[in-house]
Amino acid sequence: MKRIALFVTVIVTVIVLSAGCGTTGPSISSEFPAFILQAVDTGGPPTACDFLGGSGDGLAVAGTYMYFVDRDAGYVKAEVSLGAPLADVGSSPEGGYGLAVGGNILYVVSNEIYTLHQQVLLPEVGSFIVPRPSSTVVFVVCADGSVAKVETVDWTVTKIGTTDSTDPVAAVLGTSGDYLFIADSNHKVYKVSTSDFSTVAEATVDGGVNGMCSTVLGEVFVSPAGKSEVWAIDCGTGQHSRTFSVPYPSSALAVTSSGKYMYATVPGHGFAVVNTVDNTLEAVIDGFGDPVDIAINNQTTRALICTADLFILQR
Repeated sequence: MKRIALFVTVIVTVIVLSAGCGTTGPSISSEFPAFILQAVDTGGPPTACDFLGGSGDGLAVAGTYMYFVDRDAGYVKAEVSLGAPLADVGSSPEGGYGLAVGGNILYVVSNEIYTLHQQVLLPEVGSFIVPRPSSTVVFVVCADGSVAKVETVDWTVTKIGTTDSTDPVAAVLGTSGDYLFIADSNHKVYKVSTSDFSTVAEATVDGGVNGMCSTVLGEVFVSPAGKSEVWAIDCGTGQHSRTFSVPYPSSALAVTSSGKYMYATVPGHGFAVVNTVDNTLEAVIDGFGDPVDIAINNQTTRALICTADLFILQR
C-alpha cells in the first residue's frame, strides 16, 4: 500500500499556497476547497478522479490501481489492483460502486468492501465513463466513438451505437440527461442523443478541446487548446454561447454543484476559480505542478487534483 505524506509537509505546503494566492491573483475565500488535507503517493501519476455519487468518498486511478479515499479525513481506504492500465474513473449514479475502464472492460468495484463485483465487456476500448444521475444507467464512450449503455441493475450492456465522433477526447452528460456531449480530436463537440446516439448539433472549438465538464445550468464548459479562456456550450442549441477568461490555457475543468464556480486547472501552476455568473476571477492557487484532472464534491467541501501525486483539498 502507498501511504500519505507527512502531516508536517502538509502544513508547510499550505503556507506556500496561501502566500502564492496573494501574489498571483485574488485572495482565496472560504468558498473554495484550497488547503491540503492529504497528499497521497499513488506510485505513479494519477490520471483521473471523481467522487462516489458526487458526495461520497473520493476515487482516483493511477496505472492499474483504483483508489478509494475517505471523504472526511482524506486517507486511502483501499487500493484495488485491476490488472490493466486504467483510462478513466467514475461511479454508479447512487455511489454504491466505483467504476474504471481499462481496455475493453468496465470494472465495477463494490464500495465499502472494495472487491471486484463485475467486469462488463465493452464493444471497444473504453475512454470515458458518463453516469446518468438519479438513474440506473451509465454510458461508456469508447475510443472509436461508439457508446455503450450499461444498466447498473444487472451490469449488462443494453444498447450499443456509433456516433459521428471517431476519436473522442472528452465526454460529459448535458443537464437534462438526454444528450451526451462528446469532444473529438477534429475540434468538434457533438451533441448526441442518448436514445439513439444520433448527432443533433455540433460546434467547432478553435484549436480543439483540452478539458470538459457539465453544469446544472444548461451548459457544458470546454477549454479550447492554447487559449486562456473557457467556452460555454449551450445544452439546448449545442453552440458556443459565452466565454470565460482564465489566466492560462486549461487542461481540465470541474464545476460546483450549483454551477456558480468553475475550477480550471493550469499546467505548471495549479488551478483558477471563476465565478460563472459574472465572469470574475475569484482565486488562483499555485503549487500543484501540472494537474491533469480535478473533481469537486457536491457540498464544495472537498476537491481532488491529479498531478504528480493525488491531492485532497478541504475548505
